[in-house]
Amino acid sequence: MEVPESLRKALDEVTRAAGRQSEIGEWARTLRPLLEAATHELASVSVTRTSRRGTGSIDYLVETTQQGEVLTENRVDGRSKPFRCPQAVYIALIDVLGAAERPLAMDEIMLGLEKKLRDRPPEHQVRVALRLWMHVQPPLVSRSRARHRPASPHDFRNAAERLWLQLHH
Repeated sequence: MEVPESLRKALDEVTRAAGRQSEIGEWARTLRPLLEAATHELASVSVTRTSRRGTGSIDYLVETTQQGEVLTENRVDGRSKPFRCPQAVYIALIDVLGAAERPLAMDEIMLGLEKKLRDRPPEHQVRVALRLWMHVQPPLVSRSRARHRPASPHDFRNAAERLWLQLHH
């Protein structure tokens, strides 16, 4: 998410005022860490999208669980359990889509993952990463006629790996 210009200006003003030896400087020194934290929080990536029915929003983040790091798709209303994609599946999916010479159907993606992982992951795990990549701005994956392809093939791998790191909480 982009940091609003007004917040940047406020942080600059507070930083200048913090150097003063007065009550204003004292207040500015107290306010400065709060504004810096807010700026940092807004600068970190957070992907939220509206559900297909438009009844709620869905957040994506990377969590550490007993099974290791996983990409988690949470419905904000909290009524359903989150969908998760393990890091190994995420990385293998980057490899499969990144190496594809043409858009791939879901069954072709699953075959590629099965070869890469020597096991067939559940389809819902794969769909979590694909939905994330389609809804992040700018999109990393496009879908047309039930086939998926990297939106920018030369930058896809780096962008997808960077996104994983940015979603770490």
